[in-house]
Amino acid sequence: MVSCTNNFEEINSNPNAPEQVSANLLTSTVTSEITRTLTQEGYSDGNTITQLMAKNNFPGFSQFDWGDQGMWNFFYSYLPEINDILEISRAEGTQNSTYEGIALTLRALSFANLTDLYGHVPYTEAMAGKTEGIFTPVYDDQETVYNGVLQDLADADAALAKGQAIAGSTGDVIYNGDASKWRKLANALRLRYLLRISKQRDVSSEMQAIVSAGNYINDNGDNAVLVYSGTSNTDSWPESTGRIGGFDEKSLCTTLLGYFEEFNDPRLDIWFDRNSEGEWVGIPIGLNQDNARAYDDEFSPSRLDVELFYFSSTAAEAFIMKNSEVQFILAEAAERGFISGSAEDYYNNGIRASLDYWGVPSDDIEAYLVQPAVQYNGSLELLLTQKTIALWNVDYQGWMDYRRTGIPALENGQDDLNGGRYPVRFLYPSSEQTLNGDNYKAAVEAMGGEGDNINTPGWWETGTRY
Repeated sequence: MVSCTNNFEEINSNPNAPEQVSANLLTSTVTSEITRTLTQEGYSDGNTITQLMAKNNFPGFSQFDWGDQGMWNFFYSYLPEINDILEISRAEGTQNSTYEGIALTLRALSFANLTDLYGHVPYTEAMAGKTEGIFTPVYDDQETVYNGVLQDLADADAALAKGQAIAGSTGDVIYNGDASKWRKLANALRLRYLLRISKQRDVSSEMQAIVSAGNYINDNGDNAVLVYSGTSNTDSWPESTGRIGGFDEKSLCTTLLGYFEEFNDPRLDIWFDRNSEGEWVGIPIGLNQDNARAYDDEFSPSRLDVELFYFSSTAAEAFIMKNSEVQFILAEAAERGFISGSAEDYYNNGIRASLDYWGVPSDDIEAYLVQPAVQYNGSLELLLTQKTIALWNVDYQGWMDYRRTGIPALENGQDDLNGGRYPVRFLYPSSEQTLNGDNYKAAVEAMGGEGDNINTPGWWETGTRY
């Protein structure tokens, strides 16, 4: 018997089933799934924890009956794909600095969310299974993770500054491979995360350098948004694909109604419908199942706008970050003296950006800004209340601000299950105790506080700079 191995790999490779997935296919999956999931989380739970919405059915989350909430598994399931994009973007023959910058930005976004939501998380060894055989990674502290996040975003800025084009389909559902837009997002995220750690570290020079360079989201045309096509359930606004009963479980929260009434805010009529009596009615946060249903039956709180958030599969968008958030970040940074410029101007720009995004006419925006209750007076309470409203549907960012500043003041509901305390993190998945027990225990001990408990604060929350 004889055999021949000449050109074995070439002969036995199926051209219709490539072993190497292309960067554009990976990018399509990662950008769409992360953007959609972040917005869905904001809609479902982020709005609840900042008391913009409340549920009249299955209200356990607003009572702080929490577990790991699923975000751990979500981000760690997509980080390997992000790493694959990064490897492809740096490999000979497929090298592309724009894909590199996109991957670095998404990696930073993912790890920032993980550490913000859970505390200590696997970082330095998180992706070392394939390369180093490490399948029980150590957990790194938040400062280490944040150092890496900020470095990734700085590296993304440098890579994206090259402006390398992507030939053919980019797979990028956010900016269609536009390096200049991704660069603005990377730097806007740097501003977000620098402000987040500002109780622990002097971030003035870094923030000012980004502002002075000017390459950050500064216009609604720069918003990192995903526009749904409506061609399938996957490509539709998620609420539009469910049952109307589930949609009707979400109502206007009394806390947000109070803000809207104080500010005479046009977003009330955009986001919500009047009840059957033609009135605006909210529901308090933190009622248990029986009390929430009884309140709903008696007072009929206002539901979400059914045309925008249910009947249309394309009217509502998903997003990572918008100009309004960036302007409020700059307003707070200016107010605290971290950057030069007028806090009032940034504040007004933040409101303009939010109202414009939601379709409020320009004349009405200017009339809104001159109201005494809205006019900026140097108050961080006013600034961060307006920012919280503008963070509608933006994952958990309003909660992050509350944890850092305690603003706007939020109170537990009457049926709270957390002993009167407002929670500051999610629990680790129970699988970590089984599959990575030693490192899990070390992380719980290192975090101090109450360990793996929703009341144990993180590193950036406990700084003393202000």
